[in-house]
Amino acid sequence: MISNEHIFMQIDKQLVLAKTTGNENTKREALAAIRALCDLALESVPSSSPQAPSVVQTVPIAPTIQQPVALKEDDANGESLFDF
Repeated sequence: MISNEHIFMQIDKQLVLAKTTGNENTKREALAAIRALCDLALESVPSSSPQAPSVVQTVPIAPTIQQPVALKEDDANGESLFDF
């Protein structure tokens, strides 16, 4: 098993490389290495640890339906479209 301290040293090394290089490809490779090292460190954390991600349950909310508003005109005879 690789110790976290060794992983942190490698992350620091890759971070310095990413900050100091002028080459975009080298910078991307260093950042990808940092991501892989972080994944490696997270895999070594026991699942019963408090740092383990928790499950969040979402509850959908039903949309509210608005009742149509009856329009009244001064010269209308009734509420139907066919009332003239």
